Amino acid sequence: MTIAQKVYSNALGRFDELCGPYATVIDINKNNLPSPDEVKNWDGPKFARTLRHDQSCGDYNPNFRQLLHVGYKVAAELGDEYLSALKNHEESVAKNVFENIMDRHIRRIFAL
Repeated sequence: MTIAQKVYSNALGRFDELCGPYATVIDINKNNLPSPDEVKNWDGPKFARTLRHDQSCGDYNPNFRQLLHVGYKVAAELGDEYLSALKNHEESVAKNVFENIMDRHIRRIFAL
């Protein structure tokens, strides 16, 4: 199981705890979340398609995306395991974070 899959599984198991503080700003339908067993069988591209905010993609799941957003506490609790994975995949993480911020936020706000 990848770290991303582990974070999802643990976040789903702690749904009420993690979502409670954000209840007024999130809208997650728990019935539309895949089971941890289903997610465990996904490859990286399937996980990314489900997570990435691309409404034209049939795999995109906004409930899944929002749960992972509030589930960053779970990632932080993994400590060195999570930090090591970030370092090992720095190039890919940096590319995707840059594209998300630039293409989905800055360019839209400033019509670039």
